[in-house]
Amino acid sequence: MRELTWIVDPAAGTAVVEGIAGDELAALVGDLLPPAREVNCARPLSSLPLSSGSDIAGPTLRVARLYHGSVVDGPGRRSVLQLQGCPIRCRGCYVPETHDPAGGVSLSVEEVVRGFLDPVGEPRDGMTVTGGEAFSQPAGLAALIRQLKAHGLHVVVYSGYTLEVLARRPEPEVRETLHLIDLLVDGPFVSALAVGAGEWRGSRNQRLIPHPARILVEREGWIE
Repeated sequence: MRELTWIVDPAAGTAVVEGIAGDELAALVGDLLPPAREVNCARPLSSLPLSSGSDIAGPTLRVARLYHGSVVDGPGRRSVLQLQGCPIRCRGCYVPETHDPAGGVSLSVEEVVRGFLDPVGEPRDGMTVTGGEAFSQPAGLAALIRQLKAHGLHVVVYSGYTLEVLARRPEPEVRETLHLIDLLVDGPFVSALAVGAGEWRGSRNQRLIPHPARILVEREGWIE
């Protein structure tokens, strides 16, 4: 029997159903619910308008989307930043429009943080950074995560690279990010493994790794 996951968001009054196609869902409960719309990891129903300030100072990020109220990009109800640019370009990617590093909008990290936290009263359980490929912008990513953690926020980062590959990256900002984040979702999207991936993942090969730096300290002798 196929397993279905129902996620009800009391703040927004919406329901997300995983494990079933839209037309199948309509046949199952179409007389009870309004018409379904397909969402997926990093592909929301709507996102906030983005425009860069005239005077950008400090570290920057190339941004594809910023949106609130996601229940598929990590635990709970989350605000999500989708970064622009991806060298991995997984076949069958849900968001190929994020691959071009010249796309999106260049924003200062300060602008991104303001967008993340506004509106202040937005019900959220944490922040998620996805892509594109988040670690393609290591300096801006580390600066962002540093500020989010200073606000005491739970932070999830998605990467198409595995933790083992990230551990070998030479940039100190990659190591800093791995030390700061609460959850890493790692590995490339593999379309043949998409069915039955489970919550928060696009394909079954991807892993949910809490506090990834702790794993590296234990396994590879990283220095805290």
